[in-house]
Amino acid sequence: MNNLRLLRHLQHVRNGEGLRWMASQHKRRPQLGQVPPDRLEQLRSDLFERRQELAGDEWLEVRRSLVDGHKHINAHNVDAVILGVCSGPRQLALAKNYVEFLRSQGTEPNAATLGRLLRVYNAAYHERPLSATEEAEILQICATLQANHETLDASSCEHLIHGLVATNDNWQRALPLLEMMKVTSTPSVAAYSALAGKAFSAGEKQEQLELAWRLLEEMALSHKLPRCEVYLALLDRLAKQPGQLSSQLRRLLQFLERHEILVSQRVAERLRDLAQQLAPPRILEAKVTQLGALGKCQACQQHLQPVAISDEQFRQLSECFLERVLIRRDVFQRSSPEEVARFKKYVERTAPYDCVIDGLNVAYSTGTKKSPQQLAKLVATVVRHFREQDKRVLVLGREHMRNWSKQAMHYVQNNASLFLTNNLSQDDPFLLYATLRSGQETDFFSRDLMRSHAFHVGPELKPIFRRWQQEHQFSLVTQTQSGQIIVKEPIRHRLCAHEIAGGTWHVPYCEAYTQHPSDSFEVPAHWLCLKLTP
Repeated sequence: MNNLRLLRHLQHVRNGEGLRWMASQHKRRPQLGQVPPDRLEQLRSDLFERRQELAGDEWLEVRRSLVDGHKHINAHNVDAVILGVCSGPRQLALAKNYVEFLRSQGTEPNAATLGRLLRVYNAAYHERPLSATEEAEILQICATLQANHETLDASSCEHLIHGLVATNDNWQRALPLLEMMKVTSTPSVAAYSALAGKAFSAGEKQEQLELAWRLLEEMALSHKLPRCEVYLALLDRLAKQPGQLSSQLRRLLQFLERHEILVSQRVAERLRDLAQQLAPPRILEAKVTQLGALGKCQACQQHLQPVAISDEQFRQLSECFLERVLIRRDVFQRSSPEEVARFKKYVERTAPYDCVIDGLNVAYSTGTKKSPQQLAKLVATVVRHFREQDKRVLVLGREHMRNWSKQAMHYVQNNASLFLTNNLSQDDPFLLYATLRSGQETDFFSRDLMRSHAFHVGPELKPIFRRWQQEHQFSLVTQTQSGQIIVKEPIRHRLCAHEIAGGTWHVPYCEAYTQHPSDSFEVPAHWLCLKLTP
């Protein structure tokens, strides 16, 4: 039989490239089903995608070829591996056929195997409506898993959530499972997205809509970005309920703005399709656009909103940060109280500054394997860059910098205020303190993204902190062979979704979804210009 010959061929992983692959893995921690992806892909494409069921001897050969041929597959995990391979939306019948085979052999599928089967049901659900029988099968599997385990681990909870959201009337039974996941960990992006997307798409009740938004906020505050499918579910809902489009789309755009989220090209294209789908009078207009000089939109000819924050916002941000310094001192955890007091007195005496420079950050920004003379000269060059603009400069550094090139450090001391902390202190708290204490016009020079400080000011002030940081942070790009420095200057317009006059929104988007986008202040390459009628 051709299929059996294929399986025996796959079993020969020990030879040739398979042996080399295993040798490359011997230092890695074994992972479930960690096998050469090309061999599993061959099994999927040459066998699983062509069949709706296999005979018992064929399934036995599949199991034997995987267990005998792959170091990290054993009798305990092979069933879950097989269902992981036949996990496509059109392979539900084959996956069920395998589970039936196991039971015919007197083997009851374990929790991991049943969990993978629920994922296959979910994949099928995203391609076609499930039948009442299939939904009943999902509920039976969930009941079996929950009956056998009083408390489920996070992975099992996630499997059950994906199964339950594939049902019409029982998906809200997944909500307690999400809470169960929180006992041991933060729920995953997949679990949150599955539930939020279902809440957006399930019916017309307002409480379901509010549940979806609550889940989105939880995700964002946990630093987890919703998958494209969540936004697409909302837009599909609004296509059917145009009366809610204006309020709900505005809510979506405000969510993207608040959490500085870039949607994917898929979502941007769906927004354009939605705008074209709506009959006149147009509630929504959507155009792909590009930004010209100084952030001018080529579609509406308006400039993007300046990133500058208001005086009141700066006051709130300064008070929040400075209060943590003056009262709790938790910002300066690695500095002595005496050093912090000495620094604050120094700032009171010498401020305000036009620019505060993180000396060590500058020195090492073009590489750490440089001589002290080269490091000191680079700091002096950055100081000169600002002094030539008649800027008042403060340089922050460490005590060991006193041992650097005397000539370069002498230039720094003569042309800037210089404060050196002990060699264990963190520099950025001192940098931010001096910059904020000097007023709203003061800039700072560092390549540090300040993620922890943006987080610690709290969810309400984090977007304000990020806007202030974007407006005032300079950094070193490189130094040429001739010694000239190239400085990255702040971008003065906003880089996230935001509204300007007349209900016009500018929405940046990226080519594909990613769970971990960059925090750097780079101008997105792709933008939508949206006109939303109230």
